[in-house]
Amino acid sequence: MDCAGVDSSHELGRRLLRALGFNIAPDQWVNGFWVKDAVEEADWNDMRQGLFVFYENFEDLFSVREECSPFYAPEYALQLAERMSYYYSDLRGYIYEQYPVVVGYGVGLPTSYIPQLEELMGAENVMIAGEGVRYPWSDFEEEQRRNFPNGAPDPLYDKTGQLFGGVINHDPQATGIYVADPRYYPESPFYDPVLASKVHLVHSEDVDDTE
Repeated sequence: MDCAGVDSSHELGRRLLRALGFNIAPDQWVNGFWVKDAVEEADWNDMRQGLFVFYENFEDLFSVREECSPFYAPEYALQLAERMSYYYSDLRGYIYEQYPVVVGYGVGLPTSYIPQLEELMGAENVMIAGEGVRYPWSDFEEEQRRNFPNGAPDPLYDKTGQLFGGVINHDPQATGIYVADPRYYPESPFYDPVLASKVHLVHSEDVDDTE
């Protein structure tokens, strides 16, 4: 998302929502607190290959001055990214109709602004991108690449509780609980056809909504 020319936290929220696919008019007023909740509802985006939030021209946010706003634009932008990072990457293996997402975020700004960024985030939390750098999401990203070298497949779900101790799905419209074990995926080098043949798992599109 390009932060160039952002003059308020409201404009920041509008731009981010539009980047996520929300139908937000250029002059539409949005409540900053609502935006924090809305960024967790962009589930129409296919995130199987990951989600990376990047703020271009982040330095412009340090110039935003809002006397009547509860938000400080640079801090607010990072809060939104952190919220998405926590929400989309934390839903692993137990939430209906979810699947693991490798989530990361970063900012683009001149090196002269790094001290301001360090003051905002804490110097220990600022990482300079480069070859060999290990990011907070690196372990998960490597796990996904190891399990699925050709990219994340369509997620599989346990609708009847065969793998999760007889868990009963009370919502017949829900797909089921996400199955993380790569042994059940033909796309994985760890696929076990004998093991997979013992259960009936479904993709989201396999579920009959009329049942």
